[in-house]
Amino acid sequence: MTAAAPGETSSTPPVEVTQPLIDGLVGLGGYTHPLFNPGPREWAEGARAPMPGQGILLLMGGLVEQSGLLDHAIALVELREVRFRKMVKAGTTLHVELTPGESRETSGGKVIQHYRWVAVDGAGDHVVEATALMLVRPA
Repeated sequence: MTAAAPGETSSTPPVEVTQPLIDGLVGLGGYTHPLFNPGPREWAEGARAPMPGQGILLLMGGLVEQSGLLDHAIALVELREVRFRKMVKAGTTLHVELTPGESRETSGGKVIQHYRWVAVDGAGDHVVEATALMLVRPA
């Protein structure tokens, strides 16, 4: 795949968020908030941890990388204006929509390219919206 032209949106393939994935990220991340650690009674009543927002950002980055849409990227420089719009639970399918925005050349001849990254669930709802600044090789 190639990167989209400015203003043109491209999408990554989807991934399904599973409870083992959520539980693994909660454990590895060391989350202590009760939302991510239901007690025995809540667990018995069917409560399960949702995906932490940082976990969604991690999945977004992986989906973008796997898609090949940013194969010309060198590094993620900055995330701006991150908004978490909807809680993600096991069984949710997510993909990322990327839309290139403004860019500028660096003094070293590379390019800082702005992208709008939107995680979209299977119902078409925006789950996370962010602006990612990427250091990329010039076209």
